[in-house]
Amino acid sequence: MRLLNFILFICLSIGSTYAAKEPKRVAEARKSVASLLVYKNGTLLRSGLGVFCGNNGELLSSYSLFIGSDSAVSIDTDGKVRPIIRVVGANDLYDCIKVRVEWDKKIKTLQPAAADAMSGSSLYLVSYGKKRSGLVEKLDVAAIDKVSGHSYYSFRYNMQERYISAPLVNDNGELVALMQPSAYGDSINSYALSVSFPASLSLSVLTYSNPILDEIGIPKALPDSQKDALTTLYLLQGYAYTDNKERFLIPLSDYITSYPDSYEGYLLRAEYHVVADGSFQLAQEWWQKALMVTDCDDEVYFAVSKVYASAAKLQEKESEHISMLDSATVYMKKALSMKREPVYVRQCADLSYAKGAYNEAVEFYKELTTTDECDAAVYFSLALSYEAMSMYDEAICNADSAVIVAETSADGGASYLFAGAQLKYRAKRYRDAVVDYNRYAELKAGSLDVSFYYNREQAEYEAKMFRQAIDDIETAILMQPDIPLLYIEKGRICYRVKLFAEAVSSLEKAIAIEDSSVDAHYLLGRCHMAEGNYLAAKVNMLRAKELGHFDAETQLGVIEQKLLNK
Repeated sequence: MRLLNFILFICLSIGSTYAAKEPKRVAEARKSVASLLVYKNGTLLRSGLGVFCGNNGELLSSYSLFIGSDSAVSIDTDGKVRPIIRVVGANDLYDCIKVRVEWDKKIKTLQPAAADAMSGSSLYLVSYGKKRSGLVEKLDVAAIDKVSGHSYYSFRYNMQERYISAPLVNDNGELVALMQPSAYGDSINSYALSVSFPASLSLSVLTYSNPILDEIGIPKALPDSQKDALTTLYLLQGYAYTDNKERFLIPLSDYITSYPDSYEGYLLRAEYHVVADGSFQLAQEWWQKALMVTDCDDEVYFAVSKVYASAAKLQEKESEHISMLDSATVYMKKALSMKREPVYVRQCADLSYAKGAYNEAVEFYKELTTTDECDAAVYFSLALSYEAMSMYDEAICNADSAVIVAETSADGGASYLFAGAQLKYRAKRYRDAVVDYNRYAELKAGSLDVSFYYNREQAEYEAKMFRQAIDDIETAILMQPDIPLLYIEKGRICYRVKLFAEAVSSLEKAIAIEDSSVDAHYLLGRCHMAEGNYLAAKVNMLRAKELGHFDAETQLGVIEQKLLNK
């Protein structure tokens, strides 16, 4: 009996000593450690540790573990396998990452410690092991540094690679830190990063496109706030129509799941079906869902109108183009009937102009001139509407108003001066057009191109300002001496003012560049006729006829008669 009591005493002593080394809550912490398997195209890349932290199925681990992967799974201590579905945030400098699995109540998680550990205090390194078989090792904090406001712990401990990202917990089983890789060749010291650092990792609008995240093929989670999540979706929308469309569609599905009462997600889904699939039927289903969750029906109708208007631009058949514009107009007028917002009026104006309903467009644009939505573009759109109805005085007046309104813009209204000059040219107000071109040249001095000099020359020619026209076309030729059209234009002006030698020289240069230029051969023939050189004229007119000039046959008859008379 004494021997039995002694053995029992020894066992109890050993048990109490083990308990002192491993408090009950520390032992429970082992259930939160997971083994992570990381894959690329179905092939295992590497394995490591992670720890469940928080209540959203989030795992903290090593960033470098996931580089190059396209999928990963976690395996808890009960052997439950859970796919990792999203990357929540990462930091490559301190080799930490936050990922997410689908949440379920069986996940055992650790809560971050309310306070950091103190120097000299003890923490427990907990590793993965099925059925509570994971290692628990007591480590004393040797030193504490700070990293971006977070504690960075040092220990006198021979760190092993298999413990990277293993959790360190306190006596209460709260998560304090994650083990970090040791410096190469250092077999004495080990380090751990406070859990507050990886736990705080998240994505924002600015960090969503961080290149380090692109090294991981697992989809990224949207930013936490709804506003940032929606902004991110708009930024990702360009991927929807590429081979990498899942980069948009996955976060879009996440957004719709997270915010089912937000109509914006349904509108983006509808627009995707129209642009990517050409399916208005599918889009209508999503538009109806948007209308069901919002009181802002006008905003939904406005969005629908914009989709139809954009689709109209892609239609090759005129009938389908008009049909799309009609649908866009119907939805836009629905929105306008609910709220007379200036932006809605503008959309109605633009649609009316696109359909050729210029009278209606004028009324909408005129209404806009009395609102805060009015800008230079409104005045110029009004000018174009008047021009389409051949009301040139009203058109020019509004084009000039656009220039005045735009004088405070970045280019001082230069773009509207140029457009206004072209409008005045079309209205046959040639000298007024030249005036606008001259004002444009003053604003854009030093950055004028060939197009400007050619356009101004056209107006100067029609205004019978021939000397200025020749100067401008010669400037254009100096800037781009390989364009046949410029030499032909100079030949035309010189022919008009009877500078035949200059005209001939310029037209011969045009033909040297492009022998198939019908206008160059025809005009050169006319120059030779004006000089009385009918043999040379005949050669050029024959070539012009061969190239299909409509008047070459008539001129050849004149030339033959002249040659007979000689």
